[in-house]
Amino acid sequence: MFDIQLGAAGEVVMVGRLDATQCEAALEFLNAVPDPRVIDLARLEYVASSGLRVFLLTQKRVRAAGSGLKLINVSASIHDIFRYAGFDRIIEMTRAST
Repeated sequence: MFDIQLGAAGEVVMVGRLDATQCEAALEFLNAVPDPRVIDLARLEYVASSGLRVFLLTQKRVRAAGSGLKLINVSASIHDIFRYAGFDRIIEMTRAST
């Protein structure tokens, strides 16, 4: 299961598992959001390597508009996936409180 929506403060909220079958829908949603600078990953359980592309393309679009992407409430396991891929050097992240 995967869900993506806008939160009350205008942030994008991802829930569930961002696997290969959900990447296109996630990218379409993010492309429809005018300024998706903050993505809350508190309830994201898994991100596949194909899901990393969603974040990379969103970061490129936001950066081209003069801003930057920030991932918030990133769990330790999701942070490890981003770190292994080197995304922690190109996307700002804040870890979830434990």
